[in-house]
Amino acid sequence: MVAMAYATRHPSHPLALTLVSTTAQAHSHIDAKIAMFSRLGGQEAGELAHRRFVLGDTSPEVMAAWLKIALPLYTQKNLDPGAMERIVTNQEATAWFNRLGGEGRQFDMLADVPNIHCPTLVLGGQLDPMLPIECQRDIANALDPRLLSYREFEDCGHGVIPDVPELALPLLRDFIKNQSNPEAR
Repeated sequence: MVAMAYATRHPSHPLALTLVSTTAQAHSHIDAKIAMFSRLGGQEAGELAHRRFVLGDTSPEVMAAWLKIALPLYTQKNLDPGAMERIVTNQEATAWFNRLGGEGRQFDMLADVPNIHCPTLVLGGQLDPMLPIECQRDIANALDPRLLSYREFEDCGHGVIPDVPELALPLLRDFIKNQSNPEAR
């Protein structure tokens, strides 16, 4: 989101942009989020997503439940052992960003996405509960098609790279290589 915001505000700066499992609008596709959390994690996960995304509940209790119930649903492959212990979170910052009235619930840069004037690779997972594939489609539809490289992955969640590294990493490498070789474009 930060890189996308930068590219919309300073379109002449980036040589290229890669957007993976992101969104241009905080408020978009809430129903799709809740539906995917319910599909992947059952009623408990769906209710938790409703509390967080509709009600704006970022209480310590909800965030603790989120880490236990919802976060493991982000990817389709099991995280490596110990990954959760290595994740450093700032729960106060997360709660502040996602509170009712917070930037995490209000930002909207979709109308600014057409300002991006560099080649852009957009990757998304069709089973992403956190930022459903519709979010990537919105971004792709707003970009100049001549600058867009787009790929959706089946059986892939929010963690495109950990879920399908054998597919995503070669795309990323080729995209980077093509940007450093203008004749290849």
